[in-house]
Amino acid sequence: MRIKKYSAPTLKEAVEKMKKELGSDAIVLQSRKLKPNGIFDQSGKEEMEVIAAVDNVEKGIEHVEESTYTPKRETAELCNHVKEQEIDLLKDEIGEIKNTVVQIADFLRYKNLPSLPENLLLVLKQLIDCDVDEVLAKRIVQEIQMDLKGDDYQDLRFILKRVIAKISGLIKNVPSKDKKNSQAKIIAFVGPTGVGKTTTLAKLATKAKLLRGKKVAIISADTFRIAAVEQLKTFATIADIPFEVVYSQEDIKKAVLKFSDMDHIFIDTTGRSQRDKSNLENIKNMLASIEPGEVHLVLSATTKQKDMHEILEKFKGLFINRLIFTKIDETTTLGLILNVAERTRKPISFVTFGQNVPEDIDRINPAKIAKMILRRNSL
Repeated sequence: MRIKKYSAPTLKEAVEKMKKELGSDAIVLQSRKLKPNGIFDQSGKEEMEVIAAVDNVEKGIEHVEESTYTPKRETAELCNHVKEQEIDLLKDEIGEIKNTVVQIADFLRYKNLPSLPENLLLVLKQLIDCDVDEVLAKRIVQEIQMDLKGDDYQDLRFILKRVIAKISGLIKNVPSKDKKNSQAKIIAFVGPTGVGKTTTLAKLATKAKLLRGKKVAIISADTFRIAAVEQLKTFATIADIPFEVVYSQEDIKKAVLKFSDMDHIFIDTTGRSQRDKSNLENIKNMLASIEPGEVHLVLSATTKQKDMHEILEKFKGLFINRLIFTKIDETTTLGLILNVAERTRKPISFVTFGQNVPEDIDRINPAKIAKMILRRNSL
């Protein structure tokens, strides 16, 4: 079996070329229109392509032993051979399509990038690939460019150090030392559903008690999710931490008063969708009644950029003065952290990277996060 492609301005001419070379016994397996120079050719010229096949064994069956010749067997073998050839051709075409799609995606992704020296352009592309907002990435690179001189442009290592320093300066952290206060420090946690808010609270409460020797209590206002209440209740029992469930503003005020002799009171609020306006208002009113010293907005590092914009907009009225990013071990890019830090200008207190209590949580380290953002996440 011989298979070959032929192309010509018309289908008739392509078939004539096929028969001229392969003979009248050749058959057309497939025909299609194509542009001679691929998808980026804008000339408008089209050609017809045919894929032809012909049996290239000697004609006749006189050379085949009668005992082994069966028309059905020969036909089946011929069909199988043709199918294998078609599959191979199809795989090649799919590979070509994939390569073309990648080229188009790269072209569209970078078509609006400014004209920059090679190393700066490499850094800019890396920032964008790591999900740093394009406008922010351009600003970072352009600010660095203003400080470069002479041979600095050729020193990629030097440029990367400047980028890391620039990113670090955009990420605010919270001082680790607590300010002394005669009143209990009320620490509330808010955020959308599924971000790990309850687990994060458990980690911080455990560290405060076991590692820093603080007297702590836990209040759960997340009565919407029974499982969350039971999770915290079980944890509090094991850790020997006072625990209270509240259902209203009056309940939470009484619970705070009850635990007034504690160093820290950790409050878990109901995890709600950013689109649930009425319940977000309830959380706001509850927090307003107790005036917490810290309100941490807990966010997942795996959240899509578009969804994050909506979350920040809807939760901004809840007295937020800290950010916590969870699940940084579950994503390959951390540009989202920089985007949120720059947009909100709020300090980031902690990042979490697993379910283990209390181990998988750390205070934010701007320089470390900056390196992870630029290099992609690698814990």
